[in-house]
Amino acid sequence: MTTWPLTLAVLVAGAALLLWVVYETTALSVEYVEVPIRGLPAAFQGLRMAHISDLHGRAFAPGGPEAKAIRAANVDLIVATGDFVHRSAGEAGNLLPFMRELVQMAPVYAVSGNHDHRSNWPFIAAHLRAAGVTVLDNSHVRLPRGDQAIYLAGVGDISTGHANLRQALPSDIDVVTILLVHAPTWFEPWNKRHAPPMLARVALALAGHTHGGQVKLPFLGAVTTVSGRLFPPSHVQGLSREGKGHLYINRGLAHGAGGFRFLSRREVTIVTLLADARATQSETA
Repeated sequence: MTTWPLTLAVLVAGAALLLWVVYETTALSVEYVEVPIRGLPAAFQGLRMAHISDLHGRAFAPGGPEAKAIRAANVDLIVATGDFVHRSAGEAGNLLPFMRELVQMAPVYAVSGNHDHRSNWPFIAAHLRAAGVTVLDNSHVRLPRGDQAIYLAGVGDISTGHANLRQALPSDIDVVTILLVHAPTWFEPWNKRHAPPMLARVALALAGHTHGGQVKLPFLGAVTTVSGRLFPPSHVQGLSREGKGHLYINRGLAHGAGGFRFLSRREVTIVTLLADARATQSETA
């Protein structure tokens, strides 16, 4: 009889933990980040971008929290850094209503991820273009404002051998360039020896892939990232200084292996570009 209180306590604790996991898996955080950009043209002071990543074939409801967060931020452009599908290229159809909704808010730019290339990236890219998305794999666009401009560049997925930074970057080395990349591989301290020297020209890189670790433990942080490194010391999520530029890693909008998140909520990032002296960072859930 004396075991009943303990059994009941275990059951209650287990149920509470399960509910917490469900909440952490479905909850959405909107992160507001101000990034200092060296040499940012005055016309681009305060430019706002919405950054999303790792949709993994999920069908996002029209007018859902993801779209509402982006609409409320009144952004100038939207970027998506890969893994549009999870297992099959056919999942790209799930994304069309959401992507069309985003295109109605602002220009949308995208690059591929590893899951996209392991299914059928040309098929997925065609669906994105049909929705009005500009695909930037190994290419760039010039973003003018009056007589000033910056460049937005993108590379194909690094891990599957589809990245060509030389082809992606503009020849004009004196103009601010923002880079879209799926995995932050080139920036990770344990992989930097493989990074192309031209990476130093990038003022800001926006990445995803890591899912923010997807599962974190209190006081220990991310157990692993999708790269397989256990308890990575850095480059799991958020903003970091990289040489003279910056990197931001988005936690993604869906989940991969395991099917759940813990202490690593889904994310929409609102990035504001500022001159060096004015940049601060803040966060809201």
